Amino acid sequence: MEIKLINKTPDFLHTIWTAGRTSHSALTPQELYTLDETESKMLKLVEFLIKSKHLSTLEHCSMTFAVSGVSRTLLAQYSRHRIGVSLTVQSQRYVSEGTEKNQGRLFDFVTPPTIAGDSAKLAAYRKAMENAQASYDELVAAGVPMEDARFVLPGGICTNFVTTLNLRSLLDVYEKRVLVRGAQWEVRDMVARMGELIVEAEPWLAPYFPEKAEA
Repeated sequence: MEIKLINKTPDFLHTIWTAGRTSHSALTPQELYTLDETESKMLKLVEFLIKSKHLSTLEHCSMTFAVSGVSRTLLAQYSRHRIGVSLTVQSQRYVSEGTEKNQGRLFDFVTPPTIAGDSAKLAAYRKAMENAQASYDELVAAGVPMEDARFVLPGGICTNFVTTLNLRSLLDVYEKRVLVRGAQWEVRDMVARMGELIVEAEPWLAPYFPEKAEA
């Protein structure tokens, strides 16, 4: 799994502060944005907005992640988050999963930790992947379109995608996939890494992306 933050709203704090002040100020948002306000005062207002659940102001800040080497199973889970989340996925209709693409090698796939740590389970898992690869190659060679041959491919096969979220949406996804117990390990790891990356870019957000829920 590899995740990279490739684009974002330049200054989250200033943007949210401007939106928040606009709703209660006689000044225009253009005038507010040019004010030389201190970071501490902006933080105070933004903290109030978040605590008071005035979260529409967070929707003005967005970020785009490039994601690669994750499973189609993860994709199915992540794509359930639709509000404020955009997604563009590598297409199996147009990108071959055949061995000719990988120079004779098996397609890339994700191995769950519960399988990776046991040689017998790992052997059975890999055999299933090899069988799927052989079936896919056979169908394509027989003239079946890739979009139909892909039906034999497993959920563990790797895929790549680009996703854009606004800050409100990321906080919601983070809560459901990282802080709430029960999320599967792969999607949890991905969303946790998204949180780490946005905190690296906007350090003031650290309190809103804890590693675990408060007791």
